[in-house]
Amino acid sequence: MRRAALYARVSTNLQEKEQTIQSQLAAVVRYAEQQGLGHSTALTYTDDGYSGSWLDRPALDELRDHAREGRFDVVVVLCPDRLARRYAYQVLLLEELKRAGIAVLFCERPINDSPDDQLLLQIQGAIAEYERAKLLERCRRGRLHRARRGELSPPSTPYGYSYAARKYGGDGQIRIDDEEAAMVRQVFGWYAEEGVSLYRLARRMNESAWKPRRGARWTAPGLLRILRCEWYVGRAYYNRMTRRPRETKEPGAEGAAVRSVVTERPRSEWITVPVPRILDDALFARVQQRITENRRFCKRRQKRHDVYLLKGLIKCGECGYAYSGMLQKMRPWYRYYLCSRGTRRVPVELPDGTLKYCTNKAVRGDGVDEVVWTTVRDLLLDDQALAEQLRCWLERTTADATADERTRLAAGRLKELNRQRARLIDAYQTSALDLEDFRTRKATVEERILAVENELAELRSWASKQELAARRIVSAEAVVQQLRQRLDDPTFETKQAILRLVLDKVVVTGRRLEIHLALPVSGSFCLSNRRGAT
Repeated sequence: MRRAALYARVSTNLQEKEQTIQSQLAAVVRYAEQQGLGHSTALTYTDDGYSGSWLDRPALDELRDHAREGRFDVVVVLCPDRLARRYAYQVLLLEELKRAGIAVLFCERPINDSPDDQLLLQIQGAIAEYERAKLLERCRRGRLHRARRGELSPPSTPYGYSYAARKYGGDGQIRIDDEEAAMVRQVFGWYAEEGVSLYRLARRMNESAWKPRRGARWTAPGLLRILRCEWYVGRAYYNRMTRRPRETKEPGAEGAAVRSVVTERPRSEWITVPVPRILDDALFARVQQRITENRRFCKRRQKRHDVYLLKGLIKCGECGYAYSGMLQKMRPWYRYYLCSRGTRRVPVELPDGTLKYCTNKAVRGDGVDEVVWTTVRDLLLDDQALAEQLRCWLERTTADATADERTRLAAGRLKELNRQRARLIDAYQTSALDLEDFRTRKATVEERILAVENELAELRSWASKQELAARRIVSAEAVVQQLRQRLDDPTFETKQAILRLVLDKVVVTGRRLEIHLALPVSGSFCLSNRRGAT
């Protein structure tokens, strides 16, 4: 009696829970017994929740290893697409098993080496690929439609939320988990208010009673993902990431390989879906600001001569990458700032899709440091110039005089649309509308309501920005008054602390410096006008 290996596969965990894998195995076992083949549990291989578009499946790998060892003579599968969804993968597996002297039997339609059967196998493989592509596209468009209507069905929710999926008997709603939400508020509070580092934060969490959803211990990268998650301020995003090919070598080089990489789409293509809020915007903004500052001014890997006043502040105006510090290897030691992307010869992708290399040159560190520090110090000491800059910035920020009128009109449209929806419900309840007509009209009205609500949210956000701008003016003046007391003969550390507080970035383009301040003012200065900035 020939020994038979039995193989079954389902694509999703839902199919596994609904026991479709068991129905496959029952059909395969029944076919093996009809053919007089011997089988056992040790030679039964099942992949639960694995896609047929990939060969990286644990049970399939084990079956291939055992085939090379000669543990069985026949492999019994329900149909070709259970073995693989792509025809190329089907051929690869069939040829590999044939070289090992192992036959493959399909329960639904046995296939041999005749031209007719081989043609049928090719057609079945092509149809399986087509069905999968059509299924993926239909699912993608359905998810996009639901997201635009304000609905979200995530595969997993961040810590602090739970999702009751309809396919498991839930109502399809995202809710706050009170216990986990308390942990999220505690983590944000420790990081923002007490200034705890990520590693110390992970140590505190591991000593607490809260446990992560996956893994045994909290880690710094996992907590960083929590701290950067915008769900906690009521914003979830769909259609945010995409896959695109990218060459792993320089363009035009021999043997350049193309790989698929995950990248962010432009923010205009993101779909915002409202979710329950756990945190307020002010706390979340403080945490994001601290994360950004920690990344820019990290002291790890600092060298012995790494005394750069503008470390983490200076950017390349040509490619947008950060400038890094470099020390000349021969004495006298000169410090330079140079573009990190240009140094590594990484091409820049232009808007038209072409690639070019950054040509921005290095600049002397002592000259740039002196230019920036002198300019910032003079501006902070000049009351009249600072006040004028603050006034102009406030006028530019609050220049929209029609915002209040547009908010009033949008609120009126929203009120009218809500009345229309209520009238539709009344008409349906009195049998004046049939079910299909009611659903169509109600969906149209709800789409218009969602659009008006988004417009109102943007207008209210603009109003909050105006209020924030006025507060920033007062805050900027207070900060300047405190800094003036420290401008007389400051140390290097004091200069660096003041610049990191006041500056947003310094952009180098050729021989020109653009100084952007974190206070609501900015300036632009040419390097050639200052001594020593070559």
